[in-house]
Amino acid sequence: MRVTVFSCLVVISILLFILQNQFANAQEIQIPNWIKNQIKAWIDNQASDDDFIDSLDDLNRQGLIKTHDLIKNQNAYLLPKYGQTIFVKITGRTGDFEQTSPVTLIVTDPKGQRTEYTVPVLESSIYSTVIPISHDSPPGTYTVFAYHTNKELPPSHFYVNVDPQIPKWVKDVARWLVAEKISDRDFVLSMQYLINEKIIDLGFVASTDQDSVFDVSINGLKAVRRGTAQSLDIHVSDLNGSVDSAMVFVRVEDYGENLLEEFTGITDSSGNYNLSWELSKDEFSDIETLLVYVDVTDGISSKTKLFTFEVYCLCGEPNCKCRN
Repeated sequence: MRVTVFSCLVVISILLFILQNQFANAQEIQIPNWIKNQIKAWIDNQASDDDFIDSLDDLNRQGLIKTHDLIKNQNAYLLPKYGQTIFVKITGRTGDFEQTSPVTLIVTDPKGQRTEYTVPVLESSIYSTVIPISHDSPPGTYTVFAYHTNKELPPSHFYVNVDPQIPKWVKDVARWLVAEKISDRDFVLSMQYLINEKIIDLGFVASTDQDSVFDVSINGLKAVRRGTAQSLDIHVSDLNGSVDSAMVFVRVEDYGENLLEEFTGITDSSGNYNLSWELSKDEFSDIETLLVYVDVTDGISSKTKLFTFEVYCLCGEPNCKCRN
């Protein structure tokens, strides 16, 4: 039997009533504004489904929901769309310094098919290569066996998953939150229920939208007064630690998709890229949320991360709209 959007929303309404009574004495819940801004960006189609999953992961980190084994897995990749290919980076050490004979890698896919690669080794004993994954590659666990000078090295694994499944009507529940038709507590309880019942089917979460092993963290102020500066500290890492010499592209937009600022740089030896800019006094007359898109790439892998913050002005300042 086909389930309509209307019937799903009716079920959610009944669910909220049950949860409200079941957890009548539960502690009050408050979702941080910066997470709400990320959810609003998703509602307004300014962010992807993966960004919404990031918001659920942020709620997990805040201790508001439990995503159990859905926390990001840095060895996980999303199956590419039709006609596209991604590249899984495989690196390791043989332990034999100055022994530069090649390493043999045998990659076994989830269906048991084996593919062999011959990979050169540096004098430092490091080897590195990329494994192509196309749209028709089987999802699941890939095992990588490595052999060097007749010696078997420790095997490794990576995982390929299909896009996480989020029913379209879940966006309507998120709209209720943003429109304050339901409380923060109602939203959290409903998301927890949908995750537990696998109605929101996340599987395992890939490490990035673009199937990269990168992990990108962004630290900055969540509220900035106009006429002052916003500073962002961006750190890039992967399975081996901090990533230096990665290209970083930063776009600052408003909800109207107007480009306000643009930056380009390279991470330093500690994997850091820092930037700062002044927010014009004349450009913002009311509280406004800005979207910062950070794109990181090393030429093979890439990742996009969203950061949001609010710009405000004080009542009495020129060209400042005050709210009663």
